[in-house]
Amino acid sequence: MAVKGKPGKLEKSRERSVKMDTPRRDRRVRKTTNALKHALTVLMQKKTIKDITVKELTDIADVNRGTFYLHYEDVFDLLSQSEGDFFAKLREAVELHSEDFMSGNPVPLFCGVYELCRDNADLVSILIGENGDINFLNQLKTFLREKCLNDWSAILRRQGIQHFDAYFSFIVGGCLSLLQYWFHGGMIESPEELAEITGVFLAHHM
Repeated sequence: MAVKGKPGKLEKSRERSVKMDTPRRDRRVRKTTNALKHALTVLMQKKTIKDITVKELTDIADVNRGTFYLHYEDVFDLLSQSEGDFFAKLREAVELHSEDFMSGNPVPLFCGVYELCRDNADLVSILIGENGDINFLNQLKTFLREKCLNDWSAILRRQGIQHFDAYFSFIVGGCLSLLQYWFHGGMIESPEELAEITGVFLAHHM
């Protein structure tokens, strides 16, 4: 008989079972959500997001509709969460190299960004492509502006460049075009090489 106020053998066994099962459950969740995200990129190569159905997603991901709705409200929520995950990683990459950027060396920062884009090429190439999401592009531009505004504007002032808004728009547009070129060409250049190219463009004000 268990002492009152202390967990008995059955309770302890259940606690150990829950603790041991949590990593397995987490792996299953990650496997399921990754399969659905991959299915989304497959379908977005063929059609716009508004034309994709939950049935199509679950068929490709090989999960049932009930499982889908455990994680997402609808197809748009799946896209939104996929984009959110990417932006969280992008924020980390930018913050990691902020000091290099401030010192006037943008190559490490862009290398980190391009590595992230390479690792998420299925998603990013779609989002900035023909069937992409205009909201993603707008969020990307806003994010880069918010993260780089102070640093970038300080660098440009030292270089004597005026009209920051116009220059920023030109730089971001050029980087997005470079990404599209890279994806379309099969990412032959390494992220390091692409970052060096970007650095040259920036040094010569593109």
